[in-house]
Amino acid sequence: MKLLCSARTRSRSTLSPPFVYTMAYVRFFFLAFLIVFTCKLPTYALTPEGEALLVFKAGLQDSLGVLNNWKMSDENPCRWRGVRCSPRKHVISLNLPYSRLWGPISPLVGKLVELRRLSLHDNSLYGALPIELSNCSKLRALYLQSNFLSGLIPHELGYLSSIAILDISGNALSGTIPPSLGELKRLTYLNLSMNFLIGKIPETGVLASFSNASFVGNLDLCGDQVRVVCKSELSDPSIVKDRNDSSPIASAVAPESSATYVNSLLIGAMSTMGVSFALLLVCFWGYFLYYKRRHVNEEIIKPVASTESRIKINIFHGDLPYSSRDIMKKIEMLDETNIIGSGGFGTVYKLVMDNHNVFAVKKIEKHGRHCERIFERELEILGILRHRNLVNLRGYCNANSMNLLIYDYLPNGNLESLLQAHRPPQVPALTWADRLKIASGAARGLSYLHNDCCPKIVHRDIKSSNILLDENLEAHLADFGLAKLMEGSETPVTTVLAGTFGYLAPEYMQSGIASEKTDVYSYGVLLLELISGRKPTDITFVEMGTNLAGWAEMLVKQNRLDDILDPTCGSVMRESIEAMLSLAMACTSPAPEKRPSMNKVVQMLEADTLSPCPSDFYDSSSD
Repeated sequence: MKLLCSARTRSRSTLSPPFVYTMAYVRFFFLAFLIVFTCKLPTYALTPEGEALLVFKAGLQDSLGVLNNWKMSDENPCRWRGVRCSPRKHVISLNLPYSRLWGPISPLVGKLVELRRLSLHDNSLYGALPIELSNCSKLRALYLQSNFLSGLIPHELGYLSSIAILDISGNALSGTIPPSLGELKRLTYLNLSMNFLIGKIPETGVLASFSNASFVGNLDLCGDQVRVVCKSELSDPSIVKDRNDSSPIASAVAPESSATYVNSLLIGAMSTMGVSFALLLVCFWGYFLYYKRRHVNEEIIKPVASTESRIKINIFHGDLPYSSRDIMKKIEMLDETNIIGSGGFGTVYKLVMDNHNVFAVKKIEKHGRHCERIFERELEILGILRHRNLVNLRGYCNANSMNLLIYDYLPNGNLESLLQAHRPPQVPALTWADRLKIASGAARGLSYLHNDCCPKIVHRDIKSSNILLDENLEAHLADFGLAKLMEGSETPVTTVLAGTFGYLAPEYMQSGIASEKTDVYSYGVLLLELISGRKPTDITFVEMGTNLAGWAEMLVKQNRLDDILDPTCGSVMRESIEAMLSLAMACTSPAPEKRPSMNKVVQMLEADTLSPCPSDFYDSSSD
């Protein structure tokens, strides 16, 4: 050991001092370089917003794999599918509709404090609405419709002071509507329909401005908005007393003397006798007219005459509060003045019940094309379908010589009658926003038939006359499933040509085989009809040797967009027209495999450029 130490000492002593100092400086600068370099290296730790989204993902089952690129290794979530960020890398949009996500909504969504738009509709989300959503104070659009959310509507949603669009329809929400929603002063679109909400609708703030369409489908709601008097008001003695005290008869009789009061009674009795006699004459006259009218109508509505009045009306959903006899009695009184439409599947009548509820009745003549068992089986399938963009089938009657289908009545009729070339002069033209809204609703209904029904339903007759509109111009798809029903085939592939000339896909006209892609083609023609106001069956297209799709494609290639657009639309952003035309061209591609699915069509329509309810979720000046 001593020799070794002495050797080391001798070796060190032989090194010159300048060399030692030089090595020390080299070590120092090398260490400093490492420290500086290490500090400047980028860090790949995920942002808190990204971590919150990963927790949201962890609680979901993702059968389609739409969240596969959500990874912990990313620095921020801005490249993830369905996520959009501001220039400062804050998440401002989470857009994952129609993604077949199954599970609860994580409360950590409330950590996305810069969020402007949350679109999770048409999935299979369940559980309660997270109270933490109230932390997203900049949220402007919340789309959670068509899921399985349950529980109460949190009153904390009233803290979302920036929100303009709130749609939580088509869920299983219960309880009362929180009055705090009335404090949302910027709210312009509200939809709470098709839930299990109860009680009086608050009239505070903006809630008083929304109509029945925002609350329909909640059978236990009452209030002025739905024109239903609450039971508590009917049983409140103070209300009855106030009404009695305010009666003009009570206020007039009180100060009168007894003699005057007797004279008034005599005059009232004589007046009553006169009115009763007049009413008796009216009843006799009415009975005479009714008898005559019924006799005349035997040739028009002969299949539903009194010989079949005992036939049972099969009711779906149990929400049609009439007996079969009451309905058949009203149907017997229908004549040509009640016709509101006709087509390849039959004639449609307007049916008004005694309590002024209105329905549409489609009369389908029997010609031996289908057997009773198949007809009833197919109708049972159609009867269980419920979607906000499908016409609601209430019931049916399988009579001896005809079939009757009972639907909800939609007051604005069909789209064909409202387009520029067909609308009455007193009806205002459809704006561009109206047309986008109608296109989006029709797409959602068709996507539901293609993707959410089992077995899938191919419509086969998409056209403007089969798009019915309610009082808010919300689109409802009519005649779905009737083509297969009338054919009576038990095979999923149909070979009988149905549909309307001008809307038919080329391969459908050649082979007679309908598919989802033939529906997509017809929908693309419908989009072009909405854009241009031109009818696909216009004779000028035949004279030109083309059709609506070919005509539009020619003008697009020539960059003549102004010649395509219906001039009654008003001012429209060119970007929106180009996006709509691009979608229509894709849907009407001659090659079926190049056409998008209706799921994809819905996603494209709900993009920022084409959204009928734009959320305006990003404002560069506010970030």
